[in-house]
Amino acid sequence: MVNTRSERTRLGLLCLLLLVMLGVLVFAAVNTIQAARMFQQQYKAVKAGDVSAIHPWMTIHVIANIYHVPEDYLYSSLTLKDSPALHHATLYEIAGRKRQPVNQIIHTLQQAISTYRRTHPRGPTPTPTPRARQASPAPGRVHT
Repeated sequence: MVNTRSERTRLGLLCLLLLVMLGVLVFAAVNTIQAARMFQQQYKAVKAGDVSAIHPWMTIHVIANIYHVPEDYLYSSLTLKDSPALHHATLYEIAGRKRQPVNQIIHTLQQAISTYRRTHPRGPTPTPTPRARQASPAPGRVHT
């Protein structure tokens, strides 16, 4: 009888642990799906050139490449001199150096990018056209 009670207790504990693990698995799956959706939205915003996709972990170099704006223009908008020390500095770090809120740094960059776009409109990117394949002579044949 003691043996049966012990087995029931073990089985109950095992079921409880299984339910806890399933709960953790569902929680992780939901968070993963939400993160993937958020990443897709941010990726679409960046591809569309939406300046609201600038985040504090980004560097000036990354922002310049994503939004096709010269780095020195972005540095000057923040009244900073381009230096090797700043090339890998995140916006968090720049905000700390300037003793400004990071949201103010982001807002300044967003305005600078918008201004640059108005004053330097990009023309349509030409679509590459496939070259006509040239008939190559068969080996051993010479065209005259």
